[in-house]
Amino acid sequence: MSENSYLGSFQFGGISSGLDTSAIVDQLMSIERKPLERLQSDFETLQLKQKAWEEVDSKLSDFWDFLATFKLKNNLIPKNVEVSDENVLTATASASTSNVSFKAKINSLSSSTSLTPNNTLGNIPDLTTQFYNLNGRTNPVAGTFTIKALDSSGNVIENFNFSFSGTDTIQDIIDKINTSTNFTASLNNGKLKIEDKTGNVNNILLGDSSDTSNFIDVFNLNGANYNGTYIESTVHAGAVSKSTTLSDISSDISSGIIRINGTEITVSSTDSISSLIARINSSNANVVVWYDENEDKLMIRNKDGGPQSITIEDGDSSGGNLTNVLDDLSWIDSTGNYLGTITPGTAANVEFDFDGDGVADLTKTTWGNTVEYNGITLNLKSISTNWVDVQVTQDTEATYEKISEFVDKYNEIIGYIYDKLNEEAVEANTGETLSEEDKLKGVLKGDSNLEDIFYKLRDIAYGVVSWTSDIDANYNSLYQIGITSGDAGGTYQNTMKGILSINEDKLKEAIQNNAEEIWKLFAYEDDNNKGIAIKFKDYIWETTKFGGTIDQISSTTGTIGLEMRDIAKRMTSLIDQLQRKEAYYWQKFSAMEQSISNIQQQGSWIASAFSK
Repeated sequence: MSENSYLGSFQFGGISSGLDTSAIVDQLMSIERKPLERLQSDFETLQLKQKAWEEVDSKLSDFWDFLATFKLKNNLIPKNVEVSDENVLTATASASTSNVSFKAKINSLSSSTSLTPNNTLGNIPDLTTQFYNLNGRTNPVAGTFTIKALDSSGNVIENFNFSFSGTDTIQDIIDKINTSTNFTASLNNGKLKIEDKTGNVNNILLGDSSDTSNFIDVFNLNGANYNGTYIESTVHAGAVSKSTTLSDISSDISSGIIRINGTEITVSSTDSISSLIARINSSNANVVVWYDENEDKLMIRNKDGGPQSITIEDGDSSGGNLTNVLDDLSWIDSTGNYLGTITPGTAANVEFDFDGDGVADLTKTTWGNTVEYNGITLNLKSISTNWVDVQVTQDTEATYEKISEFVDKYNEIIGYIYDKLNEEAVEANTGETLSEEDKLKGVLKGDSNLEDIFYKLRDIAYGVVSWTSDIDANYNSLYQIGITSGDAGGTYQNTMKGILSINEDKLKEAIQNNAEEIWKLFAYEDDNNKGIAIKFKDYIWETTKFGGTIDQISSTTGTIGLEMRDIAKRMTSLIDQLQRKEAYYWQKFSAMEQSISNIQQQGSWIASAFSK
């Protein structure tokens, strides 16, 4: 029994009469509840309709999203560009570019102004430098080290192992290597060189698993290759790493500001080289800074090509907040002079030959390695002495695939709506619970609002674009370019469903001959004219937008929402009436039980009186 505020906590029936009062009341109420059950069923149906309309809205919105990019000229009628040598240049063309062929020759590439410092960040060691002071990139560990000499067959002809201490100088280490049979060592500008001194060595192998030192790492011999005569450090032994802090490079560096091309950049003495690089490169200074690990130098160049200078200054615009870091980076000295080699940027120079006679008809100069001409963009990659052929053609296949995708997506949405209008409801068998999907079937069957959407979409697909007199257009319908219902034999089934099909040959011919007109048919738009894709897009927007057609039907303030609200009110009123009715039935049966009880008591009294 449901909760009823009009009843007390307990109901007792049949005590005097012996009747199953509760069952009788339940049967009576079952009949009384029929109108409520019908309202509940109507409410659930409206909920399902609301969900079905949400699904329709989602399908249409997906089609709108596709149309938003489909209509773009570069997507719908792209150009194909073929280049005879893509090592020299690559090219792209806008959709409006004419089909054309020409030749190009790259006489020079654009470069940007750069500064190569004279000095390294780390101190270049000399022969007197002790091993434990070579701590630029790794902490030195003294011990043993092995150098092996191989002959032409790969056999080891000498396995030279020596030991050294942390206080040994580089000269001490070189002297030990020089005691070997096949090797001699030297220090050249901070780089350790190990040479073949006999002419018998075909290759040199460094290190052994039994070694106890990190000799290779300290002398930066990782990645070094034997050139047939010697093997040498890739960078001087005092080179720093990107994790090195500015204060490790020099003790006089202070936190402050540097200016590059007029942009202020904060600097801290605790900055690592890596963090300083990141801060400069992410600033508006329009430069690129990088650490050359083989040169141990902090390089800098402008991002833009051309001979623009690189302006580097210490401190802020008022001369305060000095850092004293720029001379330690070997960029500028205290008077602002460059401490390195400035290489001015150059321009790119490209020649064009349009008639194929091998003589330049046009020359273009640009500060970047991108050159544009009549909607064609050339990306320059290397200098060439020969002419490179460039041919721009219509990408028929890409356009065909894009239009095929349009037809497929249209057919999907129109087919979906047609099915919704014609599908039958699913009836549940006894004891069976329907799935959400089955419950939704048939709820929009024959729905007049959905029919309006269906016919509007079909009319756009099958319709004719009425161009105004000022528009010179070759096509005004999809039929003219080979997109039709495809019906034959008089059945007109596809036409009824709104389905489209493609005549591939006819469509490709239209694309090849009139690509611009194809785009116009689909996507041209002005105040008085709209192509077919634009018509679809605009109609779907009006249908799916907030406050649009579907919103007016299925939202909480739409037709369905208002109907649900009305039914909910009626259900509330009915529930109250049913509770009153149930209380009424119990009241009557209770009165009957009381009457029977009174009669039974009177009968007992009379019987008792006669028995005396």
